[in-house]
Amino acid sequence: MAVSSSLALLASIAVVLILIRKINIGLALFTGSAILAYLSFGFDGFIIMLKALANPQTIEIAVMVILAFTLGYSMEYFGLLNRVASGLSESFGAYSFLLIPLLIGLLPMPGGALISAVMLAPLAKMYKISPEKATLLNYWFRHIWVTFWPLYPNVIIGAAVVNVDYLHFASATFPIGIFAMLSGLILTKGMERRFRISGDTVDSLVNLYPIAILLVFSVFLKISLLLSLLIAIATLCVHKRAKFSDFVSIFRKTIDGKIIMLVFAVMVYKSVIETSGAAKSIFADISGFPAPLAAFLLTFLVGFATGIEMSYSSIALPLLTSFTGSGVVIAENLMIVIAAGYLGVMLSPMHLCYILTAEYFGTEIGKTYRQLLTVAMVTAVLVWVTYLVI
Repeated sequence: MAVSSSLALLASIAVVLILIRKINIGLALFTGSAILAYLSFGFDGFIIMLKALANPQTIEIAVMVILAFTLGYSMEYFGLLNRVASGLSESFGAYSFLLIPLLIGLLPMPGGALISAVMLAPLAKMYKISPEKATLLNYWFRHIWVTFWPLYPNVIIGAAVVNVDYLHFASATFPIGIFAMLSGLILTKGMERRFRISGDTVDSLVNLYPIAILLVFSVFLKISLLLSLLIAIATLCVHKRAKFSDFVSIFRKTIDGKIIMLVFAVMVYKSVIETSGAAKSIFADISGFPAPLAAFLLTFLVGFATGIEMSYSSIALPLLTSFTGSGVVIAENLMIVIAAGYLGVMLSPMHLCYILTAEYFGTEIGKTYRQLLTVAMVTAVLVWVTYLVI
């Protein structure tokens, strides 16, 4: 084909961003992949797509995403999350309004901020927390983990895109979570402080044991995330003596065809981009801009335009592997890219968790956006200062 790699890639991205508002992101990405494949290789491009679909790595990632959701929904189904919430409320008072979404955020569930919002509703009345502050605290602290926690699909996909294991990916991106945590403390101004560890607190936190098992096996024993997830889920099911009917209820929520389609679409798009050399071509074309700034803006805009965490790992990150590194990553470059996507998604008015939380607490997004923007800007400043100092 006579079309340049850069032009073909831009055409595919444009189609994805247009379609994403009309159809799910997985179908949009498949369409974008097909356009890029055809413009780059003609009909041979579709063979590249089929090979990527059948790649064992693609299938493994899809299974890990399903298991990550299964663990989260299982802990909700068996009541572990509610016990954690009640114990924290007794010990930390109004500050449990921060801790509950933080702990619930360990478990990825689409629209999961609504789960923590339901848990927080009685506390909002008890501690006279305004609907605006309740919305911001729940939304912000629910998402502290998303840039580095191994259960999040965007982390699983991101590690696959840059071709490193989880620990290498997380070692580059965990500072974002620390900066987001520090910035979020701005929202706690004026809240009652209480700190009282009791036997009830310890008993409630014991209900997080499936996550502890996951950490021990995946991080400390360095067993694959796939096997570690299976061990954690199996332990929970044995402990709760799960019946077949329990599995049916859990898997009804867990098996999400749109999410599975998205995983396959991401890996196909990544494969076509790498084979075509389009990412290197487009990055060379924007070389007039400082590379860190160009990478940050591109990823931020993708996150903001979609409001979906997996978007920046699936659309922007494959374009930037020459900047972040692949196989061996440049930690500070990967950090700046993932931070940009995270902030774009958090500021997006299309973010499902933001919309659901605001609706639940009965406030308008416009009433909370200025404070959200302030917290996000503080996080961005901390990220950039760290990048420039390293």
